Amino acid sequence: MAILKESFCVLTGIGLWRPAEWQGIKGTFYNCYTLLVLLNSITFIISESMELIFFNNGIFDFFNNSSMLITVIGMCGKIITVVSNRGTIIEMIERFNGNPFSPRDNQEKIIHRNFNQMIRFNTLAYIVFFEASVTVYTMGKIFEERPPGVLPCRAWLPYDYSNNIIIYWLTASQQLLTVVMTANVDIAYDTLFPGMMMQVCAQVHILKHRFRLTLDALENVSDDKMDPVMVKTVEKKFFSECVEYHLEILRMIDTMSHVFGPMIFIQYSFSSIALCSSVYALSQMVPFTPEFFGLSVYILCMFFQILYICMSGDRVTLEFAELSTAMYTTNWFALSNNAQKYIIIMMISSINPIVFASGHVVTLSLESFKRLLKLSYTIYNVFQQSS
Repeated sequence: MAILKESFCVLTGIGLWRPAEWQGIKGTFYNCYTLLVLLNSITFIISESMELIFFNNGIFDFFNNSSMLITVIGMCGKIITVVSNRGTIIEMIERFNGNPFSPRDNQEKIIHRNFNQMIRFNTLAYIVFFEASVTVYTMGKIFEERPPGVLPCRAWLPYDYSNNIIIYWLTASQQLLTVVMTANVDIAYDTLFPGMMMQVCAQVHILKHRFRLTLDALENVSDDKMDPVMVKTVEKKFFSECVEYHLEILRMIDTMSHVFGPMIFIQYSFSSIALCSSVYALSQMVPFTPEFFGLSVYILCMFFQILYICMSGDRVTLEFAELSTAMYTTNWFALSNNAQKYIIIMMISSINPIVFASGHVVTLSLESFKRLLKLSYTIYNVFQQSS
């Protein structure tokens, strides 16, 4: 695949994207690997849930241990979303690589290259940040002060792991492996969706470029004193291509909304709950302990995760909002009255804001992120003052 190679590489490594050429025995083994990743996560969810329900030691214990549980539940949703929508995702990638989205001239190739470089930089930065964060979080879990025989993540298991050092470390390693797997699934999913949103932004840039070329071509046609009927035919053909391209971009956004929308809503909601519970737990901890640093890194990851998704949605909204301005700043006044009518219709149709919303509740914008930031800050201050 020509685009989003880094995201699909991580998806393949974590067991969520079987290469198309892997058939037969290799494909079967890879499917077993995917199933193993999902079962490992489900085991973690069940064991943590049982511990929270039946062996809860107060509200601090509940909030401190529920954040990772919520994150792993969200990770399972991401696994199911990617695996169940594999065909649709492949179709979207093929549409990005085909007409009318493929570049037609050198300027469009430059636009594609610039956006692909931006996506690649953002993806690699996201990978480095999350891998470093999960390392710090894992080390904090290993070295935090806790009684002997207590696991890094509180869990109920149907066997005694506290009296045998080998069984204990095998169980603890399984929990820490789940944490690492969760971070990598988050990396893959959280760079795939924003990457596609940035590809949409690239197409809007190309739409503006093609519109300017169309107007230049129509201006030349008008200057050639062609037959008025022929001029109308050429104008209708040129503007219909721009309109169809615009509609194709909107259809792509609609497809992305159906594929990623439900999971974005779940992720935003779960991440908000995890943030609030983690902020409460952080306000009750002793500063500068390994546990404090580990939870602080976790909170930063949650903030960065939501910020990255909200930024991509906000960028798409801004790109579409600039369409009317881009049309108006051309030499539209040099065209025929018929062409000017087409431009007015296109400008009116592009006035409505394009906002990526999920569940009619979550809107991907920097304003939504700012509200979440204020809520978390308020919760931290309230519990700090009450403690």
